[in-house]
Parts: sequence; C-alpha cells; structure tokens
Amino acid sequence: QVLEQLQPGALGTMLTAQLKTDQGAQKKYAIKQVECIDQHQANVALKEAMELLKLHHSNICTYKELFVTWNHEVSSLFLCLVMQHSGQGDLSALIKEKRQKSEKIRDMVVEKFLGQMVDALFYIHKQNIWHRNLKPSNILVTGEASFMLSDFSTATLMKDELKWKIRVEEGRYLVFFFPTVFLNYFKSKSWMAPETFGFSFTEKSDIWSLGCVLLDMMSC
Repeated sequence: QVLEQLQPGALGTMLTAQLKTDQGAQKKYAIKQVECIDQHQANVALKEAMELLKLHHSNICTYKELFVTWNHEVSSLFLCLVMQHSGQGDLSALIKEKRQKSEKIRDMVVEKFLGQMVDALFYIHKQNIWHRNLKPSNILVTGEASFMLSDFSTATLMKDELKWKIRVEEGRYLVFFFPTVFLNYFKSKSWMAPETFGFSFTEKSDIWSLGCVLLDMMSC
C-alpha cells in the first residue's frame, strides 16, 4: 500500500509504502521508481541493480526487492527498487534545519558521519560498486550520529541523457579551477565530480561527492 509520494527527482520518484502481513504486522519501505525508455534499458538496469541485493553493511540501506512494472497511466516501463525505510529523514533535511537555526552540526557528529561514510564506500568499492549519486538527500539519518547510504544508481540509468540534463541543470555554471570549485558546488547544491559530466564514474567520483557533502555539513 502506497502511503506517500515524495517530490520527484531527476532520476525518478520515491514512494513511501507499507507492507501488511498475514499476521497483521506493518512495515514501511521506500520504493524508488525510475522510468525506462524501453524494455532493453529496463532489463539491463535491473541486472545491474541486482548487485545491490548483496550489500550487507550497517551504514548501507538494505535493498529488499527489485522489479520492473508497466504503468498504464503513462504507458511506460518503470524499474522499482524497494529499500528499507528510515523514519528519521535524510541528511539534507538535517542540514536545512540547522542552517535555518544558524546552528552548527557538532564536531562529534561530523566525525562519526565521515568515518561511517568512508567505511561504507570502502565496502562497496571493494566489490566494484559505485554509488554514482551521493548527496545529502541520499544519506539517511538513523540516529543522532548514525547515517546510512541510500538510493544507489546504476550505470545504465546514469547515462540516460535526458535525465542527466535535468540533474546537471543546477551545476551548469561550475568552474573546474582551484578552490572556486568548492564555492560553486556549495552555491549550486551540486555534488557531482567533474568527470561524471562525461558519463565517467569511478570510486574517486564518490569520494569527491562525499567531500562536497562534508563541506555542506560544516557550513551551517
């Protein structure tokens, strides 16, 4: 049962859903719906996303199920990724709240965050899996100083040029020289590494994005 549809992003729509079991138990999940241009793209993206089911780490969102469905209303195929749900929101909401109050995120929280994220990235990179879309809204807050990587993207979906143009719209004025790049990234709210504009992703792209997120956290 779908409870809520969140604001759509460039790469898809996020739903909050509830599973009711025969025993009456109710459990919430997040479902990412990504529109695919055809059956081939859907099948390739699904195959790539299957790797996410193997991830088991305390700071990485657990993927429960993946499937492709046809939406009759818009006559299009959608890849659906079912993930565990965090009731405490995401890092972007925390940063926004702190900024509105002109409050600093405590050093202990920042240090814990950085340690957890580096450990999580090291874990996925050892398995040749890149996050590809690392930003505050894709990092779940699971406790005062506890965080979890969420909403991974596949290589096929990240190379969809139409979605790509929407995603980079905010960052189109970036300058790739000296420290000004950080200021521009902060202003444009873009966390993309320069090479990703040419559809090139490596573990270094994730590390760049993590640095931009860290800067955002430290500038409340």
